[in-house]
Amino acid sequence: MFLVGGPAFSGTTLLAHLLNQEGIVCLDEPDFHDPRQNHRSIPVLEKLFPGRRFPARPERKLSYPDAVKLIAECQEIIRPTRLGIKTANWIFVEYAKIYKKSGYPVITIVRDIRDALVGAPLPEWITERGLNKAYRLIWKNMKLYDFWCRYEDLVMKPEDIMAEISKILGQRIETKSKWNPENVYPAMIKLERHRLLQEGSIVVSRVGLWKSSGKVLRKLSHKTAAIMGYHD
Repeated sequence: MFLVGGPAFSGTTLLAHLLNQEGIVCLDEPDFHDPRQNHRSIPVLEKLFPGRRFPARPERKLSYPDAVKLIAECQEIIRPTRLGIKTANWIFVEYAKIYKKSGYPVITIVRDIRDALVGAPLPEWITERGLNKAYRLIWKNMKLYDFWCRYEDLVMKPEDIMAEISKILGQRIETKSKWNPENVYPAMIKLERHRLLQEGSIVVSRVGLWKSSGKVLRKLSHKTAAIMGYHD
């Protein structure tokens, strides 16, 4: 099993979608630990693997270590299919600590925060300042990741990124630059931003979008971008 993640709106959902292919299931923010959100965990696996018996969906909040134990149990049930989960921000870091300690691969993706801040409005639960905090948290914990990539490289050179992830996972990952929109897991379309997946192909027009957006961003965001290796 493996973990995928990064800061919010950095391309984590796209990466999870690309990893969903024969022999691999990558669940999108399944939140095994949180009974308010875990409808994207075991219930999804039950639909994908009818006839197999999974543990009951937890009705109480789990510790992260207990959640990872439950994920490992689900991994055993769906073998030989590989089970990945994708999450973001501080939740991703908490899972990454346990996955790393347990020897499970951890893959992350980062992005120029300024591109993440333009386009569709941010959801009500996060602000520009809050997003900066999340991006810096992910960057600060680079030691936890077995492999990391940039969103810009994923959309521009997907073959190269998938080749590197193939090495980390120890199995061949196909590069799917085009797909049937009907095959996108419905649970992945959580916000307007995620509807790009329904284009049926990798979209490159989101790279550098902040430069022509006309949106005025905080100095904090420009500093975060520079810390993460992005410059004007």
